[in-house]
Amino acid sequence: MTATPLPHVASARGSYLYDESGRDYLDASSGVLNVNLGHGDPAVIAAITEQLGKVAFVHRSQFSSRPLRLLTEQLLAVAPAGTTHVEYANSGSEANECALRIALAFHHRTGSPGRTVVMSEQPSYHGMTAGALALTGQPPKVDASFAPLLTNGTTADGSRVLPAPGALRAGSREWAAALDRVGRERVAAVFVEPVGGASSGAAPMDDETLRWLRAEADRSGFLVVADEVMCGFGRTGRWWGCDHAGVAPDLLTSGKGLTGGYTSLAVTMVAERVAGAFDKPLGSVVLGHTMSGNPVAAAASLAVLHRLRADELPARAARLGAGLAARLAVLAAQHPLVTQVRGRGLMLALGLDGQPEHPLAVSRALVSCAREHGLVLCPGGIDHVTESVMVAPPLTSTEEELDELARRLDAALDTLAARMTSTVGAVPA
Repeated sequence: MTATPLPHVASARGSYLYDESGRDYLDASSGVLNVNLGHGDPAVIAAITEQLGKVAFVHRSQFSSRPLRLLTEQLLAVAPAGTTHVEYANSGSEANECALRIALAFHHRTGSPGRTVVMSEQPSYHGMTAGALALTGQPPKVDASFAPLLTNGTTADGSRVLPAPGALRAGSREWAAALDRVGRERVAAVFVEPVGGASSGAAPMDDETLRWLRAEADRSGFLVVADEVMCGFGRTGRWWGCDHAGVAPDLLTSGKGLTGGYTSLAVTMVAERVAGAFDKPLGSVVLGHTMSGNPVAAAASLAVLHRLRADELPARAARLGAGLAARLAVLAAQHPLVTQVRGRGLMLALGLDGQPEHPLAVSRALVSCAREHGLVLCPGGIDHVTESVMVAPPLTSTEEELDELARRLDAALDTLAARMTSTVGAVPA
């Protein structure tokens, strides 16, 4: 069957996108949770334009730049406690690759070369490059030929990825059992998403579990890596998702909200106890990328960070998120297809009543119905248990826009329910 063609975007401003016919779409997913300031922010555009008029590119092995130096200072001012170093990449996948290399190199340089196992959760998503994909706790979505990447580095008993015990996120008991199976002395690092991304549909990690994992890492000697590519930079109502548990990771990766979708940049932030173990700059250890930390991306990120701090947007996300969650709870009570509202701040998701025989069909159908009603959503989940749609509008959204979001989402849910009823419960193709 031929897929319905996507509309051609023509322009965007604030929380709205416009296609070539002039129809508006409320961006309830902030792109893919990266357009945190909305579209067309004048200050960010001005910063990019000004920097383009000066110099667009220099390679980091030949020059630094004032925007990059200032950006590093600003990032360290808001980073988790103990962070002293920032390494730059172009995407979240690259940032997680960087964290993976740093973690393994750290143990090799500190006398524990036997620590080679890196653990993650099921479900989780850490990127589409080879190393990051090997950490990702979900089946290969694109092609079965990717299966070797997903099992690369798996321990003899298959314990590299921790399966959730019939729930979205594992607790400390499950983590303890998995570490026992692997052997704590073999573990180099544990990658976690403090608030899950699209793979789990914004399922938060339990605060006590994250605190337990931090304490266990300190006792046993492995590193905690917080993948905050999606949930960082104020999206959850705090600067970092791990802030909700009062935990500082050894490494933190982030990216989407850093540039607000205006260009490409990601970061791996490193605690002093890790960075201090290296006798030469980390940049010479972790392999760089041509465009990493270029002046234009740095200038754009500086403008985004200024807006996040000046307008206190993390706190705004907490306030608006509470109101949006209440609106979504009303819809959940009215629509049997919605099983749960979960998430933090403006990183929310609707859990859906998925069908085992057609996994993810309900979420895809709801995203399509929402688009018909001028609403942009992101599908979430890896199977019918985790099936969901992400609801994550820009941090600059207004109360009126959240009301309109709820109205359009209500209409989309009505449309989907009617179509399912007309086809005797089946999800329309």
